[in-house]
Amino acid sequence: MRCLNKFIALSLYEKMLFIEALLFSYAAKVLLLILPFKYCQKFVSNNNCKHTEPDVRVLKQIKKALYRTNGIAYWDNKCLVMSIACRWMLQRRHIPSLISLGVAFDENKNLIAHAWIRANEFDVIEKGGNYHELYQF
Repeated sequence: MRCLNKFIALSLYEKMLFIEALLFSYAAKVLLLILPFKYCQKFVSNNNCKHTEPDVRVLKQIKKALYRTNGIAYWDNKCLVMSIACRWMLQRRHIPSLISLGVAFDENKNLIAHAWIRANEFDVIEKGGNYHELYQF
């Protein structure tokens, strides 16, 4: 009930962004479950985006919407799903972005992977740690 009250309290624009982020997150998860990753890259290409200066306020609103949907996600690879959903949201607004995939070791020497996305020097999905970048697209 508390979540519903929070949703109702949002502005119409924030509600629409939340719903868009939620739908793109579920679509990204289904895409990653069905197709191998090398084919998923074709669905998130960055070809039709202008190389203009995006509004930082829009990027912050997209970031907030994605992190709100992350709270109700039940899967493990949240960063990759959020990065793909973010790319689609940015593509709709013709904002170029760069998804990075990296790895690091935790304190138990276990290898952990992470995905993050940048749009014009703004981290929409944050890098967070000391990850060694392996791949960008």
